[in-house]
Amino acid sequence: MAGQEVADAVHHPGYVHIPSAGTEGVRSYREPPEPHPAQLTFLTPEGEHGYVERLRGLLIDGRFDEAARILETDLAPFEGRIAKLCKATRVEDIVIEGWEDLEEIIAEFEGPPISAITAGLGNEPDLVFDLTKEHEPTLIFALYSDDMFDFSALSDEQLLDQCMSECPGWVGHEEDVEFYVNIEGLAPLNTALIQCKHIHFLRDGRDGVEGRAPGGYVEYQLGCWLRATRFLQAIDAKVKKVGLPKGVRLITGLIGMNADLATLLGQRKAPAAPSMLAQKGGAKGSSEDQFATLTMKKWVPKHDPLADMESGSSLRQRIAASEEEAPAPQPAPTPAPAPVASAPSAQSYRPQPQPQQPAEHMMVSAPVAPPATAPDASVFDPRPAPEPAEPARPRGGFLKRLFQRRRKKD
Repeated sequence: MAGQEVADAVHHPGYVHIPSAGTEGVRSYREPPEPHPAQLTFLTPEGEHGYVERLRGLLIDGRFDEAARILETDLAPFEGRIAKLCKATRVEDIVIEGWEDLEEIIAEFEGPPISAITAGLGNEPDLVFDLTKEHEPTLIFALYSDDMFDFSALSDEQLLDQCMSECPGWVGHEEDVEFYVNIEGLAPLNTALIQCKHIHFLRDGRDGVEGRAPGGYVEYQLGCWLRATRFLQAIDAKVKKVGLPKGVRLITGLIGMNADLATLLGQRKAPAAPSMLAQKGGAKGSSEDQFATLTMKKWVPKHDPLADMESGSSLRQRIAASEEEAPAPQPAPTPAPAPVASAPSAQSYRPQPQPQQPAEHMMVSAPVAPPATAPDASVFDPRPAPEPAEPARPRGGFLKRLFQRRRKKD
């Protein structure tokens, strides 16, 4: 395209700028002559896992400033786009609006007393395709009571375990309270992390670096954890300044931000006594031992439905084997005769055998013994069926016999 055509296309309402792989901070990265310490740490999967879990543990424990110092020290020698934005993102510049109205709104709520609040930071889907503006993350709030989930009976550790489970017990039971909160100050860093394409390190040589982790990948990982740390520092400062309503616990964390975690803010609660937990039952309808552990679940292969399909011969063999192993049924005891002969009692009554049905009404001609003496012969069993002790009923024709009985009753 000519220069004038390009200029005209930029002003078109539907124009979308797609950065090339060589754009700074997207994929292209200028590696330093000597690797930085964090690049050596992230070179092996074990080193990266240990570094990440250390940060996660500090943030879960509420040691936000300590985690921030580690990240700031490790980001200092980097000079890429994400590193520059990390250094420019300060806690003082992050604003959380609407928090001041929380206590008044809860006081005016006419429903059950609010006992917990969840505040999760996340991004809207498909923002990677919208490159026309910067994107602030979304702060999602929900308020809960003890009516559906007993927050008050659980310790901090048990609540955090619920957060790490596939489906916490309070999901879908939030109270209908209109409360809006907004966060500002993370848009530049958040947008750069969304647009970054160097989010994987396969360690197979295709990244073009040796003896170190790629600088672009390390900046992306450190940037994600700094975004999480700055958010938690900001909301913690807001809680300390404004406070939480009495009796309310705040569960906060990040969702789908490559640094997912959950922690508790405000006054921490000591573990409850076992007798109290047993009395209150923890989560209503569940027991204490049903809480998931605060670890990643082991990988379990998906179930293959074709693995359960068997041929007809193998199915017949399994049925025959199960019938051979099954114990023979014991004959039913003969009921004692009734002392009064004038009227049959419930104990002396014996059902009369059904008359033989005509052959034209039979769906299957093989006779079947009554259940009280022997099990039904399997259609897959090559052995002959046992001789019936009483007159056999025809197999099949169940609906016909059912309607005949109904007609007799009528």
